Amino acid sequence: MEYPKIKISYNTSEDDLVNEFYLPCLKWADGFERGVGYFTTGWIEHNAEGMAEFVSHGGKAKWITSPIVDARDLEIIEKINDIKREEYIEKLVDLGIEKLKYEMEENTRNLFAWMIYDEVLEMRFAVPIKRLEDGDFHDKFGNFYNGEKVISYVGSINDSKKGFSNYEGIMVFPCWNGTDSYSDMVRKKFKRLWDNADKNILCYKMTEAVKKKIFKLRDDKRPYILPQANDNKWSHQDEAMDRFLDCKHGILEMATGTGKTYTAIKIAKYLLESNTIVRIVICTYGNDLLDQWHKETLIRLKEFKIFRYYETGYKELSKFLLCKQSCILILSLNADKVLETVKGLTKYGKNNYDKTLWVFDEVHRLGALSLRRELQNKIKHFKYRLGLSATPLREFDHDGNRFIEEEIGEVIYEFGLQTAIQRGILCEFDYLPLEYELTDLERKRKRDIIASFEAKKANGECFSEEVMYRELSRVNKLSISKLPLFERLIIDRPELLDKCIIFVETMEYGISVQNILTKYIYKYHTYYAEDQKKELQKFAKGEIKCLLTCKKISEGIDIKAVKNIFLFSSDRGKLVTTQRIGRSLRVNPNEPDKRANVVDFICVNLKDELQEEIEADRERREWLSNLANTRRIE
Repeated sequence: MEYPKIKISYNTSEDDLVNEFYLPCLKWADGFERGVGYFTTGWIEHNAEGMAEFVSHGGKAKWITSPIVDARDLEIIEKINDIKREEYIEKLVDLGIEKLKYEMEENTRNLFAWMIYDEVLEMRFAVPIKRLEDGDFHDKFGNFYNGEKVISYVGSINDSKKGFSNYEGIMVFPCWNGTDSYSDMVRKKFKRLWDNADKNILCYKMTEAVKKKIFKLRDDKRPYILPQANDNKWSHQDEAMDRFLDCKHGILEMATGTGKTYTAIKIAKYLLESNTIVRIVICTYGNDLLDQWHKETLIRLKEFKIFRYYETGYKELSKFLLCKQSCILILSLNADKVLETVKGLTKYGKNNYDKTLWVFDEVHRLGALSLRRELQNKIKHFKYRLGLSATPLREFDHDGNRFIEEEIGEVIYEFGLQTAIQRGILCEFDYLPLEYELTDLERKRKRDIIASFEAKKANGECFSEEVMYRELSRVNKLSISKLPLFERLIIDRPELLDKCIIFVETMEYGISVQNILTKYIYKYHTYYAEDQKKELQKFAKGEIKCLLTCKKISEGIDIKAVKNIFLFSSDRGKLVTTQRIGRSLRVNPNEPDKRANVVDFICVNLKDELQEEIEADRERREWLSNLANTRRIE
């Protein structure tokens, strides 16, 4: 997992500590140590989303805080023996819990109580003695862990709600930032206190009696998804790996969100560590995906040399080809660059055919005509060839599909949306097909398209049925008959515009949708250009409720909260539709019972249409209806 994007200093005047520091760290961490002098559940209330995410991916927390004590309590604690002292502190903690019960919000109380019950949060209570007997445990510090990596921090903000409105600040010491000595100091301090090794601080465990009182604060609904100790829902990744190692070439057809990247890296790591191969070429399109692969390999394959040939020049390719140790190249899916790499590998060693693994992410793109012309018979001679895609079949492109099968191989393993929903990897959804009729003008436009292509065919001119069907489909995608249906639906069900993505065919059509949206919602934004990524980030954070786009949303953005999809624009082929509905099917740790909605538009006046046109909407409706009937198997 890549490091969270955090600064080394924050203050409450200029920064949003919850979203800019705590949330990214909690999403990254599997361990969280925290020392805080004044504890209320205000901090938990502010950080409920992050804590739910943290718990859901198996995180464990240890917190040290102070019970509510006054000068008289401290005097008594100092004088009595160990057994009576423990009983007295238990009484103080008990009183503190009673006070918190009435102060905290119901949702916060439930989250806090469930974390204690599930033993994902362990609390101990620090009481100053001896040299510090007249003082308080007033320090504020913490450590986030991910394996052996650590982010430490120190600062003045306490756990109360008021702590977020005071002028407070923290300093951060990430392990990758050359601040190891500071981080070591913070970690050792926490361990010393936790182990009761500081002679001036007594640190007490929470007793079973206190825990039982906290357990009673729960309701019957756990507010997060607790990972199962023997969770085998990801076993398909091992199955896919075993299948590829048997076949040595072929395509893994795995639904978005089910771990294609992770599976490919497991395969790569196994082949490298067993010395079966010495080189890996990971090839895909677009800087977002290439950067994502680079980050993943830096984290999961960091023991091997990693080179990039997409933004950098030819030197990186040369270094890769001449490298004397096991190495990896992240390569742009560009005909010239792929061809250069193939030629280089064959030039610098014939055994590279047997010792190189090619990985093609989004392998369906390899079938493009420009790539076929240059790469025919170039990839197939390598022994290890792996293709990855949720939808490997190219729409209306028999030649492209045949090329992919010849160069990479056939689909050797499938793990689809239905199985992913049944296993709980993706969430269930409801399908709402809205029936519309084309206007007379739209129907005439389609007849004109057909007549034009029939004339070309009769005259012996160059004729492409694929182009004709695309033009006919575009008329449906831009039908104005969908707009009043959309407006009536959101009047009846305004909640569908919350955490929502609306997919349209063009920006111009999007304006018509916007004219309706502005009547009912103001927290929406368009996302048409690459320079609007900041809007996508705002949407991911929940600052924007609804996003209007004609793009496929970047895989690099974490938008698990999305639960409503509108498909003004749908293709007959499943490729784009699968990717679009997949945006809403991600399981959300902060909403364990999440259920998505997919709103589609189905044309019903097709009596004078071509058979292909009649089948398109019918097939999509049948496919999505069946998929929506899939239920999670507990």
